[in-house]
Amino acid sequence: MKNIHGFDRSSRIRSAGWKLLAFAALQILSIVAPGSLAQAAALAPEEILVRMEQRFLQQVHALESYQDQRRYSVHHRLLGNSTYWLVAENYAAPGEKSFEVLERGGSGAVQKRVFARLLEVEKETARASVRPDVDLSRNNYEFKYLGFDQTANAYKFQASPRGANEYLLRGTIWVNAEDFAVQRIEGEPATRHSVLIKRVHFVHEFARFGDMWFPVRHRSETELRLFGTATLDIKYSDYRWTVSDRAAGARSAPQLASASTRNTNTTRRRQQ
Repeated sequence: MKNIHGFDRSSRIRSAGWKLLAFAALQILSIVAPGSLAQAAALAPEEILVRMEQRFLQQVHALESYQDQRRYSVHHRLLGNSTYWLVAENYAAPGEKSFEVLERGGSGAVQKRVFARLLEVEKETARASVRPDVDLSRNNYEFKYLGFDQTANAYKFQASPRGANEYLLRGTIWVNAEDFAVQRIEGEPATRHSVLIKRVHFVHEFARFGDMWFPVRHRSETELRLFGTATLDIKYSDYRWTVSDRAAGARSAPQLASASTRNTNTTRRRQQ
């Protein structure tokens, strides 16, 4: 029997049943990740980007210094054994970096043309006068919101360079839903630096150490014309850092001792 609106009773029951199931699913998800879902629904993409930029500047202004070690390695079928550098980094605000090569091995040409060049670029782009031109910001990139990554607990954005700076990238970024730090970048350089290169794809990952986020892994694969694929891996470890008196005094409680994350040993030092 149909009602006056032309719909039978069983149809209404089925419709109500689907709505009930959908509501129940949302309730389950809200229990599993209440904070993430609430933020994902409440924040506009522009607001997320504003907070991302603020979070980055907050860390830049808070850091007085930091030290770490990283191991660079390149693999290619023509190189035989891996070519590597073990490097100690020292950073001092507002943007001075220095490096010391602790160990080295393998191809001298790769060490000079790849590793040494990477350190030169990192020193150059860390300078306070250069950093604003290469930062992940709306001044340097156009961002398109791609949605919320539930597994990573992060907002995803497509990043496209606005200018022709050779140090910019094209790809996808993941912005942490809790404190809006960039936790992952995946993509390619915006500029191809050689006709011998067909394609470059990289993944750069960060992890949280107390209130700070630092790189922990980098992997890039470069497809070369005639010579196949070369792989670059960088593994970061042993972070130690100090914060400015102003940043330390702004906290309601001291953050002491050590922090650790996925295979990375760290020690936090408060400035005396």
